[in-house]
Amino acid sequence: MVSPASTRTKIVVDPVALLKREHRMILDRLLMVETAMSSRSVRGGAVQRTNRETLRELLEFFTGPVDVHFTREAMLVGSLRRILGREQEAPEQFQGFLDEHRALKADAAAVMSLLAGKRAGGLDATASTSFRGWRTLTGQLDAMIRRYREQIASEERLLFALAEMRLSAEQRRRISRRMLQV
Repeated sequence: MVSPASTRTKIVVDPVALLKREHRMILDRLLMVETAMSSRSVRGGAVQRTNRETLRELLEFFTGPVDVHFTREAMLVGSLRRILGREQEAPEQFQGFLDEHRALKADAAAVMSLLAGKRAGGLDATASTSFRGWRTLTGQLDAMIRRYREQIASEERLLFALAEMRLSAEQRRRISRRMLQV
């Protein structure tokens, strides 16, 4: 008879590789948003109802499910802080990454509100599809997309490179186990 412990498979995922895959997924989602915002998706300066629904569905990811990724990155940041905190004077050096996550979520919420027509000044959903509303929506979306891309590039260049250099195999396994529970 085979014991249950021997039939369990250990899943070991490199935490940095997992986060990089999630970055690719986020970048793909941003590309879908850009495609939905393209001039072919807009007729006469107004967002078509089906296109608005597509945008809303795509943007829901950035106001909710992206939290899983942000939580996982926060785990990596926390681990690096503990490891490097003994060696460096400023363990808060990574706080900017976490602060940017909150700002990105706020950007997405603002865009969702604009798309839904819940703008300051009482403009309704039909106003948000006018040419002026479309330009405002496009501008905010472009800014959010640019900010996400800059954040991802910064994390991969700084945070992930540091993690790859400084984390031992055992530290990676521990972080991985915690990440996969999110």
